[in-house]
Amino acid sequence: MQSVDIVSNAKKVIEVEPNNADAHFQYARLLEHEGMLEDAVGEYRVASEKNPDFADAYVCHGNLLRRIGRYPDAEIQYKKAIGVDPGNFFARFSYAVMLEDLKRYAEAEDEYIVAAGISAGE
Repeated sequence: MQSVDIVSNAKKVIEVEPNNADAHFQYARLLEHEGMLEDAVGEYRVASEKNPDFADAYVCHGNLLRRIGRYPDAEIQYKKAIGVDPGNFFARFSYAVMLEDLKRYAEAEDEYIVAAGISAGE
């Protein structure tokens, strides 16, 4: 199956189940993979609106925003993820990487330490 078909089929799932946060999340991931970045940003936003406790949606949204240079928006998403799930390694590590990109080294180090503690099961 071609990727255009996959994206089209994923969109059909959204049409059938418009309130399904997981469907919006997976659709966002497909859009991102296909290079439809602004569309993906919108779908990550919808996924987190449909399920405000969806930490992975916030993290992936933040990662995409960081990738396209929207650092202030990315930071908001990472903080939402951490607020929902303070023990989420993916959220802490991704946030630390962004802080390091911004040369906010002391903050980055703090987040890396927290992430390492999560990884080690502390």
